[in-house]
Amino acid sequence: MTRKSLFLTVTAITLLVIVITASWRTMCSSTRIAFVNYQPISLGQIGKANDNTFIKIESLPVSNMSQADRYDMIFVNGMGLRITDEQRQHLRSHADNGGAVLSTFVTNPQNMIVSVDSIDAEFLKQYLQGGGRENYRSMLNYVRKFIDRKKLFVNEPKDPIASPTGLFYHPDVRNNANDELYFNTLAEYRKYLNDNGLIHDNAPEIILTGQMGVPDELVRQLEASGNIVYPTTSIQRAIDTGIADSISPSAMVNMAHGRMGDKVVKYLERMNIPLFAPLNVNRDYMEWMNDKMGMSGGFLSQSIVTPEIDGAIRPWALFAQYNGNDGVPEIKAIPSRLEEFVETVNRHIALRRKPNR
Repeated sequence: MTRKSLFLTVTAITLLVIVITASWRTMCSSTRIAFVNYQPISLGQIGKANDNTFIKIESLPVSNMSQADRYDMIFVNGMGLRITDEQRQHLRSHADNGGAVLSTFVTNPQNMIVSVDSIDAEFLKQYLQGGGRENYRSMLNYVRKFIDRKKLFVNEPKDPIASPTGLFYHPDVRNNANDELYFNTLAEYRKYLNDNGLIHDNAPEIILTGQMGVPDELVRQLEASGNIVYPTTSIQRAIDTGIADSISPSAMVNMAHGRMGDKVVKYLERMNIPLFAPLNVNRDYMEWMNDKMGMSGGFLSQSIVTPEIDGAIRPWALFAQYNGNDGVPEIKAIPSRLEEFVETVNRHIALRRKPNR
């Protein structure tokens, strides 16, 4: 091979590598999405919704805002955001230089930083406001396709849908399903339980309510130990409509933060059942384990002291933060504590059926 031929071959190969590399970066490489000031419960749901391995999501602390330019899209929750002028300037500079940023629920006008166009912003806001894993899944793919403009390895995003609602809900029992199903009536919910082998004769019934946990594992563990579980989005509405009177609960579990109110207390008295109030420590599990105090201040009073006015017992730490998909923090049940908590609930229920002797 002549020197000229060798030069042309090397040049062609080099150009081919450059073209392939550029094509990969523009069409195929991973889309990196950061979330700033998002609560672990919400961020965990977004992480579970992500079924695209070419979409990477991360929680970006404000202390690392100098790394904003590493991301293809940044979502900022402005509610209660505490950020310094220097950190804000890093984010603003990223937006001014073409980085995609969307700030929502902004309480401080200085934090209103939006660099995506109005149509994209409206779509993304509707996904966030609608919530639910289907909306979150579509939102992530929308970012990859229309914001990051990647052509390959992207699922077609669906239009935003209204927030899934229903008086009762249940983790989807299908294999590898991460969604929750919602039911407007007790009849619909019982049919679902019956169709999936979750109703048993003479099994104790347990009402589950509250917002301070992700109850999927708790529901499954209670069901696996022989109970019929009724997770409700609003125990107050169930009582007001009389639907709660069609359930014969042996106990109620409230993932508490504050009081449920006098009408719920009267219902508990009428049914003569115990109220359990498991806790979400709202921190990384190891961080909480290493802290001798555990809980303090308003979070302590809202999670333990105030629920006791409703008659809550066993304020047992049950939920904590763990690293989920892509290392994003999510709320999960503490395994050893889940087993012990469910055993405690079952022992209290068993007392109702045991002879006094």
